[in-house]
Amino acid sequence: MTSLLIVDDDQYIREGLKRLINWKALNITQLSEAEGAYEALELMEANKPHIVLTDIRMPKGDGLHLIEQIRLRNWNTSIVVLSGYNEYAYVRQAMKHQVEDYLLKPIDASELTEIIASCTERFQGQYIAEQMQRESFQLLKNNILLRWVQNRIQHDQLREKLKFLQLPLLMNERYQICIIDWRNPQEGELPRNEEQYRSFAILNSVEEVLQESGRGIAFLNEHRQIIVLFTDEGHDADRFSESNHSWMTDISKRYGEILKTPWINYFGKVTCLPSQLHESYNEALALCNNKVFLETDQEMNLISQNPIARQVERYVQKNYSEELSLQLLSLHFNVNNVYLGRLFKKETGEFFNDYLNRVRLSHAKKMLAVTPLKASEIATAVGFLDPNYFFRKFKLVHGVSPSDYRLSVNNLTEQ
Repeated sequence: MTSLLIVDDDQYIREGLKRLINWKALNITQLSEAEGAYEALELMEANKPHIVLTDIRMPKGDGLHLIEQIRLRNWNTSIVVLSGYNEYAYVRQAMKHQVEDYLLKPIDASELTEIIASCTERFQGQYIAEQMQRESFQLLKNNILLRWVQNRIQHDQLREKLKFLQLPLLMNERYQICIIDWRNPQEGELPRNEEQYRSFAILNSVEEVLQESGRGIAFLNEHRQIIVLFTDEGHDADRFSESNHSWMTDISKRYGEILKTPWINYFGKVTCLPSQLHESYNEALALCNNKVFLETDQEMNLISQNPIARQVERYVQKNYSEELSLQLLSLHFNVNNVYLGRLFKKETGEFFNDYLNRVRLSHAKKMLAVTPLKASEIATAVGFLDPNYFFRKFKLVHGVSPSDYRLSVNNLTEQ
């Protein structure tokens, strides 16, 4: 896909050139025009064409000025000069600026076709070479970062490789790994091209916003899971981790919808040394592989590193009157619901449903004391869908029924 700009002060010549040959056959997909150097430069500032086909002598900025400006600005543009029989002196000057070729008017269609084909081939070759270079760099970066998080590279070698890749990641004080797991077991095994497309779409999206925010870097592991390496220079570990969780929740919601590929984020612990990064990676990988459900002290300690439980507490305190469950909250925070339940119990010391009922009952007590609402209306207001369940829970926790509690509060107020 190549773009071409025709620059000539004669409108009839511009129109004639557009009709002279089959541009699409030459892979010219964007054809634009200008009547002089000044207009052409203005157009090129916004959208640089691959090829410029320009006349030499024009009243609104001549071709030589245009060619000189293109070369001064180091634009990678092929230039083909159109000239009359009496303009050889101008052509010789133009040739000093590495123009691709020149054509004498009137223009021969076959000659023009041959020159443009040569230009498009050159750009295609350049594109392929640049693409290979980018892919080679990406592969090298991916390999080095993966060896780092898997503890398969010496520190001196890591420092040297990161310097070559211009990634100053060893200068930070905090590190944390997040693994993005986008596979849906219900979809089964995907075709290889579909798997590649989805993983690279997520990787590119996350990489772009990571670069903008300066939070870290993303790459792929051998299972095509996206690995996000967060780095930080100053925050304490808890604040750093909570910020990363919040950021990834926002990103996964935004891009999960855009890419139509929802995913779950699994975090490892925060580490302070580059040599400890594999510990964060291994913990995130363990969560991702559901090893978190093993009843071992090590795995339960792994869970305790995660600040989501505190975010859940705050969310419940603000939204206790709404329909809430571990299933709904796991979707909101982008984590597995079983994992969230175990994590919450580990962090808070109580099961999620017990905590939710406690918060709702606490607000119900306040409303019984200060409002004339019926107990059944208060039950609905604080989030209990079944008033009978509310009555049973209230008596179980507080030892009296809601009506008896209200009566006792009123008696105390009157004394």
